Amino acid sequence: MKVKPQAQETADSGSSSSDEPMQSASEAESDYEELARKHKQSKKPKKTKVADSDEFADTLTSILSQSSGAGAPIMSKNRYREKQIKEEKLNYRARKALVEEKRRMLSKDLVLPSEQDAEHERKLRKIATKGVIKLFNVVKAQQTELNQINSGNASLQSEKVAEMSKSKFLDMLKAKTT
Repeated sequence: MKVKPQAQETADSGSSSSDEPMQSASEAESDYEELARKHKQSKKPKKTKVADSDEFADTLTSILSQSSGAGAPIMSKNRYREKQIKEEKLNYRARKALVEEKRRMLSKDLVLPSEQDAEHERKLRKIATKGVIKLFNVVKAQQTELNQINSGNASLQSEKVAEMSKSKFLDMLKAKTT
C-alpha cells in the first residue's frame, strides 16, 4: 500500500490540530507497510535437499540389511508392534485352549451308539415317540376344550377358564393314555 499524496501534503504544511489524527493514521499505515515488508524479507523459503540416486540406494540398502528378528515387521526399530504381535498370538493360543477344554467337557459324557446297544436305542426311541404323541394329544384336547368355552356363554367362559390351570394340564398329561 502506498501513502496517499494528500496526507503527505497536510503533514508538510504544518496544519492545525484537526489534521493531527490524519497524520497519525497515515503514519500507522506506513509503519504497518514497513513491518510487513520486513516480515516478508525475513521469511526465506526452506531449502529442500534433493538426494541423488546413489545416496538413496545406499540408505535403502543399509535399512534393509538391518536384522530385525524373525517375527518383527519390516523396518521396525520400535519394538512396540513386535510385542503387540506376540501378545496377540499368546491370546489366540489361550482362547483356543479354552475352547478346546470347553469342547472336551461338553463331550466327555457323549457315547456313540454301537451294534451292541442298537436294541436299547430302539426302545428309547419308541418311548420318546410315544411321549411326544401323548403330549400333542393332550395339547389338542386342551385347545378343543378352550374353543368350546369361547363359543359358549360369557359367564361360563370366565368360570371354565379359571378352572384351566397348569396343574390340571399336567394331570391330564399324566393320566391320559392312548
